[in-house]
Amino acid sequence: MEKSKKRVLTIAVSTIGAVAVAGSAFWIVDSSIAAHAERNLSNAVAESADLDNSPRVFLGGSIYTTSLLTGELDSVSIDMLDVDIPGVGMVNARTEVKKVEVTREQVMSGDLNGANAETFTRSLRMDGVAIGAQLGITDLDISHPIDISPSGGLASEALLTGTPPGAKDPISVLVTLRLVGSEFQMLPYKLIDAPSGLTLDDVASAFTWKIDTLQLPLADRAMAVYLAGGSIHFQSEARNVQLTTRELSPLAAPEEDSDGS
Repeated sequence: MEKSKKRVLTIAVSTIGAVAVAGSAFWIVDSSIAAHAERNLSNAVAESADLDNSPRVFLGGSIYTTSLLTGELDSVSIDMLDVDIPGVGMVNARTEVKKVEVTREQVMSGDLNGANAETFTRSLRMDGVAIGAQLGITDLDISHPIDISPSGGLASEALLTGTPPGAKDPISVLVTLRLVGSEFQMLPYKLIDAPSGLTLDDVASAFTWKIDTLQLPLADRAMAVYLAGGSIHFQSEARNVQLTTRELSPLAAPEEDSDGS
């Protein structure tokens, strides 16, 4: 009886070991296929959009190869960090598409050209350095007007603190973040802290910034703008989009039609 128990225990341990080895091998294969597709897409996007550096790419969900069975990638994200955009400054940019219909060949290769996506989102993140460059304020700090925790929350207003050109001490103002048509407007509405004698009217112009979001690498005008994590985020979104490799780039402008329109 004792030998029988030992035999059963040995078989159970061996079975568990075999399952663990098989599972490990599957994860290695799955990760390798995903990494190959991500690398191919990253290089293709960089080449098609004339980028100096290849972007960071993430494809699929927790188990990439399930897309071979479902014919769909849950999400695709393409990120570029600390990119200097002429006329805008240093930004972080991101393209994210969800529910992408794919063939088996596209899953294996990472070539998403011509695939259909349920949603297409382009976002741009500008921190205090980038916004400060627009204002000529080298020490600009952007924070949540209410929630002072590191993560904060989403807000349509911001607390700006910095030393404008010509000033000796930092000034703090509350600003609204608004979209008027395609134009983004950052407008001071309350003076929080300033050297004695200064009023909001005295400093408002130093903290005012307006820009047509069509000038930003968003592929379209911004549909949303908000403060999060100490940065101002601009976001455009489209639905039911047929993807092109070039427009997957977080920095690509829309391609012109062949007639130049």
